Amino acid sequence: MEIADNRLSPKTEQVEATNKPAYDSMLGTKSIPLLYLRFALAGIMANAILGVVAVVDGYFVSGFRELEVEGIGIGFTIMVITRMLGVLFGVGAGAVISLRLGKGKIEEARGIMGQTLWFTLFFSILLAVLGLVFENQIMTLFGASDEALPYAVQYSRLLWISLPLTILAVVLSILTNIDEKPVLSMSSWLVAAVVAGIIEWIMVAKYDMGMMGSSWANTISQSIPVLLIFYFWFGKTKLKPKIKDMIINLKTIGEVTWTGFASFSSQFMMFFAIIFFNNLLQSYGGGLHVAAFTIQNGYITNLLALVALGGMTGLQPIISYNYGAGNFDRVKQAIKIGLIFTVAFFVIVTAILIIFADPIVSFFSSGNPELQQLGIWTTIVFNSLFTLNAVSLLISGYFESQERNWSATFINVSKMLLFTFPFMFIFPKYWGVDGLWYSTPASEIPGVLVAIYFIRKEFKHLKETKLA
Repeated sequence: MEIADNRLSPKTEQVEATNKPAYDSMLGTKSIPLLYLRFALAGIMANAILGVVAVVDGYFVSGFRELEVEGIGIGFTIMVITRMLGVLFGVGAGAVISLRLGKGKIEEARGIMGQTLWFTLFFSILLAVLGLVFENQIMTLFGASDEALPYAVQYSRLLWISLPLTILAVVLSILTNIDEKPVLSMSSWLVAAVVAGIIEWIMVAKYDMGMMGSSWANTISQSIPVLLIFYFWFGKTKLKPKIKDMIINLKTIGEVTWTGFASFSSQFMMFFAIIFFNNLLQSYGGGLHVAAFTIQNGYITNLLALVALGGMTGLQPIISYNYGAGNFDRVKQAIKIGLIFTVAFFVIVTAILIIFADPIVSFFSSGNPELQQLGIWTTIVFNSLFTLNAVSLLISGYFESQERNWSATFINVSKMLLFTFPFMFIFPKYWGVDGLWYSTPASEIPGVLVAIYFIRKEFKHLKETKLA
């Protein structure tokens, strides 16, 4: 298996590394374990807080009718779009900026930052307008039944309106991390979580606004980190966006989007997997299974995925900067620590999830015995091998951090196209709706084997680079 990449030969890399001035940064000097604790754990905490917001929302939503829960699950797909595009522009720009900083190209890095923010704003406004114009057709495409369609449209409308703000919030939180302010990024999501809980309690519990209370809470809270723009305008940073950055260089945006494409492709494939999964569940199992998937997609698995993404984006600036500066020993040390932590962390979390599946699901099932029973089973089955997913994501993010996009994209896309999607259509033929639930964890096994193949080759390459 050979995937072409934009990687130089070991000798060329070594020569370039010794001839490039590096921007003075803690990323190139401080202990890698300490940097990992600061950046990756802050990224994990930030995204975990974001996931907790969804869990709190799930607690209030659990008292709604089954059709309303189904509609919320369909409408929640817009949040996947938010994350998908936020990751595309944020992770892409973050890797490119960190590599430039590692090479000492500070003004070039600043310009990339500004252009990315302006382009993200323009693009997301256009997307929001299209979403509002075609909201009924889009919710039907996402898997809404005729009965649940009005609820899905009602819930999603505010999410479409706030789309430019929520996408920029994701991008800015990632770029704040790149600017060596991971605690500030985490704090913005902590404030968002507190605000979400307060708004949810006021609108849903106190004033009985139902679905719209939940939609308002998500809209307002997910937009709060966009206030990080004031840090970049007025804070002590070399990455201040300027008005002149509105003149967008398409080559620059192309580099950013191509670099972020691997993470985007993972989210994009997940986006379509959710649509197919909802439609197949509707066909094989009906509304109860769609409601059970809402518990996973909207809350439990969503929290795990956010934590895994946080670990990857937190590790990215460490790898990107040191790769750009030619510190290859530090690059290898960083990914090794990341892999060890990821495996240990998610094995423990998955074990806790399986052991306490009953009380965790009861938080969302609102006393519905059928949903409770199905929710326990699906929680165990659907998340049993999530550790493998987290490992694959981290390895893909490693290559993405170095602009080695073919390798990163292949790891993500091959799992979905070669395993997840085929399993989703094949397994139900033999095991009915249960087979559909088995398909996702089953695809993680061959998916992680592909990722391991790539990282083993990479360790060999880094060893050759050191010896060159």
